[in-house]
Amino acid sequence: MKLNQLKLIFSRKMWKRIFCIASKEFKNNLRNGWILVLVIVFILMSLMISFYGTSGDKGEHWHHLEQAVVYMVGYMEFMAPILGIVFGYGSIVGERESGSLELLSSYPLDKGEIIAGKFLGLWALIAVCVGVGLGVGGLVLSTLVTEMIWAEYYLFVFGSIILGGVYLSLSMMVSTIFKTSNSAVSASVFILFLFNILWFFIMYAVAEATFGWESMVEGVAPPTWYFSIQFFNPVIIWYTLLALNLPALRQSAMELGGKEVEVYPELYQTWSMIVILILWISIPLLISEYRIRRMDMS
Repeated sequence: MKLNQLKLIFSRKMWKRIFCIASKEFKNNLRNGWILVLVIVFILMSLMISFYGTSGDKGEHWHHLEQAVVYMVGYMEFMAPILGIVFGYGSIVGERESGSLELLSSYPLDKGEIIAGKFLGLWALIAVCVGVGLGVGGLVLSTLVTEMIWAEYYLFVFGSIILGGVYLSLSMMVSTIFKTSNSAVSASVFILFLFNILWFFIMYAVAEATFGWESMVEGVAPPTWYFSIQFFNPVIIWYTLLALNLPALRQSAMELGGKEVEVYPELYQTWSMIVILILWISIPLLISEYRIRRMDMS
């Protein structure tokens, strides 16, 4: 990295412009009534899942926090990506269609600052929706469950915001590639379908064709290369990060066919999962910057 580039990263003026764009993006979207609707939906869903997810053996509710978090992880596996797609797919192409992107590019702003500012502003909106929704659910849970482990719950909330940021970054990249909002939203939904649903059928086929899926069911750990492939799916990395730090979720992940097997190799560590998620956010943003620099704004 050249000295001039290094100085640019720590430039106060650059970051001031980025945060100005982020603030504008955040405030403009916050005025929309559907943001409040999303927050309310998150609150209601977190309370409902917490209520039924904390059921005991005799049907009592509000007793088992860890079991509730396991249920909520399954819910956030889809809700956080959907939030990222909703905020991200039209971030560039939508403004390009309306002509506001051409106006924005006429200001003394670097194209990278536009991408960074928009991402931070929209990611802050995701943090508000997820943080308020799950936060209210956590506060209610804390008054009703026998023991509230806040560190684990905060990790779950933080991890959900990170997952939303990954899909926001991917959707913004898509928004710089396609020329219409309809194409961008279709591509973003396909990414959601690929990583959240189709991927698991593909990995099942790979496992069956190589070492045999039955061996996993019988308690034999898959080869290391099988886990390395999973790095290409941010949802699995996010789930693994939580499972490594939430005992109940880890236990759920270890139960294969009624038998327990230590499914994670040594390369699966908390720090490595965080690094990979950061890469999943950073690389699409770099591609977005590359694309917008070569884009016809009109």
